[in-house]
Amino acid sequence: MKTLQQGGPKILVHRCIVAYGLAYFAGACVISSLMPVQAREIEDFAQIFVNEYHEPAKSLRLSEDGRNKSLALAHFSRGLSLESKGQTSSAIDSYRKVLEYQPGEGMLARKTAHLMAQNSKPDEALKLLEKNLENNPNEAISFIALSEFLATYQSFQKESRERALTVIEEAVRKFPDDPNVYAHIVKLYLVSDRKDDAKTVMDRALERENPDPMYWLRLGQIAGRIWPVQLEGDSVEPVLLNRIYEKALARAGDDISVNERVGDFYHATRQFKNAEKIYTGIIKQKPDRLDLRQKLARVYGGMGDEEKVIDTLKEIVRIDPLDAVVHRQLGTIYLRKEDTPAAVPYLRKALEISKGSANDYAALAKLMIDAEMAEETVTFLKKASFLFPDSPDFPYLATYALAGQQKWGESIEFFIKTEKLAEKSKPQILNEAFFFRYAAAVERAAVDEKEKNGKDIKPEIDRSAKLFQKTIEMIAKNDPDDENREFTATVYNYLGYMWIENDMNIDEAGELIKTALDLDPESGAIADSLGWYYFKKGNYEEAKKELLRAEELIEEKDSVIFDHIGRVYFHLGDKARAVSYMEKAVELEADKKEYSERLKEFRKMEDKGPATPAEGLKPDEGAPPPAPPEKAADAPKAKK
Repeated sequence: MKTLQQGGPKILVHRCIVAYGLAYFAGACVISSLMPVQAREIEDFAQIFVNEYHEPAKSLRLSEDGRNKSLALAHFSRGLSLESKGQTSSAIDSYRKVLEYQPGEGMLARKTAHLMAQNSKPDEALKLLEKNLENNPNEAISFIALSEFLATYQSFQKESRERALTVIEEAVRKFPDDPNVYAHIVKLYLVSDRKDDAKTVMDRALERENPDPMYWLRLGQIAGRIWPVQLEGDSVEPVLLNRIYEKALARAGDDISVNERVGDFYHATRQFKNAEKIYTGIIKQKPDRLDLRQKLARVYGGMGDEEKVIDTLKEIVRIDPLDAVVHRQLGTIYLRKEDTPAAVPYLRKALEISKGSANDYAALAKLMIDAEMAEETVTFLKKASFLFPDSPDFPYLATYALAGQQKWGESIEFFIKTEKLAEKSKPQILNEAFFFRYAAAVERAAVDEKEKNGKDIKPEIDRSAKLFQKTIEMIAKNDPDDENREFTATVYNYLGYMWIENDMNIDEAGELIKTALDLDPESGAIADSLGWYYFKKGNYEEAKKELLRAEELIEEKDSVIFDHIGRVYFHLGDKARAVSYMEKAVELEADKKEYSERLKEFRKMEDKGPATPAEGLKPDEGAPPPAPPEKAADAPKAKK
C-alpha cells in the first residue's frame, strides 16, 4: 500500500523532500531560466514519496558531463578538507576520483603526484602523470609535470634525468610560445651545468614573434634568474634582458600593467632614466596612481636628485593629505638635510593622522627643542599633554621649551606638574638635574618680577634656595665620589651667587663658592662669583685678582664680568680703568640701562680724584647670575 503524507499527490507537495532534492530543484530552475521560456507545471519536477520516486522532465536532468563535473567538485572539496586535516592518503584517493571524472585537470594531476611521492608511492605517481600526458597531449603543463617529477623524485637515476630533458625538449618544440616550458627547461639545463644550452634555448625564444607582452615579461623573469644583474659597483647594461623587456614594451600598447612592469625592471636594474620615462608617462594617464608616484620618488632617490624626491612626495600629500607614511618620509628627508624646522610640520601631521604614541610625541618635541623652536614646541607640548594627561614627559619637556623663551614664571607651573605626575609613574626624571633647573627657574622668575614691579623677592629666593639644597642633598646621595664635579660645582656656585646678589647669607655663600672652585678650578664663572663675594666683603684687591682671572678664563667676552671689574677698579680709585671696563660692558649690552647709567656716573666722577667705598656703587647693584653650563640640565643619572 502506498503511504502518503498529508498533501500527497493531489497537491503534489511532500514534506519529506530531501536536502539534495531541493538543491537539484534550485539548479534545475537556474538551468531552465537559460532555456527558451516554456510553461512549466509542478509535475515536471522530481517528487519523492516514502516508497516511490517520480523522475523530473527529461529537459531538466543533468547531462553526463554535468554529472561528472558535479562529482569531481564534490571529491575535490572533500580532498581539500582531508588534506587540511593531515589525512593525506584519503585526500589522494579523493583527488584521484576527481581525475577520473575530469581527466583534463593537469595541475591537480601534478599536485596529486607530488603528494603520492611524498607518501612513498612514487611508482603510482609516475603512472598517474604518464596517464595525464596521454590524456592531455596538447597541454604544456602535462609535459612540465612529468619532466618535473622525473627530475625531482628520480634524479638519482640517469635514465630518469635524461627522460626529464627529453620530455621538456619535446614540449619546447610543441609549445614554442609557452614561456612556462622555457622556464622549466632552463632550470634543468642550469642544474645539469649546461648554461650554454640554456642560453641557446633563450635565444630561440627571443626569435619568436609572439604578440603577447605577457610572454615577453615571463621570458624576462626567466632570463633574470639565469643572468642576474649585478647592482653593485659600475652597472653594466643588461643587454639580453633589455632586448626582452623592449619587446614586451613594444607590444604593450595601452596596457598600463605591462608598461609598469617594464618600468619596474628598469628601476630594479638601475636604469633610472628609462624607469622615469615610463613612470611619468603612466602618471599622465593615471594621475591618481599615488603608488606609482612613490615609485617615481624612489627612482629620483636612486638618481641622487633629492629635490625631485621632495617635489614628488609633496605632490602625493597634496593629492592625499592623509597619507601619514609620505608625511613621515618628507620629515625624515628634511631631518637628513639637517633642516628640522622644515621637517617638523610633516612629522607633526604624520602623528596627527596615525595617532602616534606618547613616545612618538616626546621624540618629536625633543627634536623641536634641539632646533630651538621654543614657541612652536610649547604649543605642541600643550596638545600632547591634553592627549596624554597622565604622562609627565610633556610638562617636563615644556620646562625646556619655556626656558628657551625665558618664560621662567610660566615654566614653574610645569615643574610643579611634572613633579606631581612623575612621582607615580616616572620618578627617575626627578633627579638632581631636574631640581637644579627647577630652582634656577624660580630664582629667575623672581628676578624678572622684581625688574617689572620692584616686588620683594626674598620669599621666592628662599624657595629657590630650598630647591638648590635639595639638589645638593641628591648629589651627595647619588654621586658621593664627585664623579660629576663640573655639575656639582655649578650647583654650589649658583646658590652661592644667588645669595650674594640678594645680600643673603654672604659668609655661607662664600664657602659654597670656594667649594665650587675646588671642584672646578678653571671655571671663569666661579672665579667671577668668588671675586664678587670678595667685593661684597670689601676685599677689593682679592676681588680684582679673581675677576681678572675670570676674564682670562671666559672664552667669550662677558658683560657681567666687565661690569664687576669696572666696579672694583672704581672702588680702588682707578677710575680710568673703571670707565674702560664699563664701556666694554655697554658695548656688549647697549640696551642694559644700569650699565649705561653706571658708565655716566663713572665718567662724571672721573675728575674728582681717588674714590672711596662710600663714593662707589652699592654692592647690590650687581648683574643677573651667570647661566649654568649648557649641559647642566643633562646631569648624569643618579647611581642605583
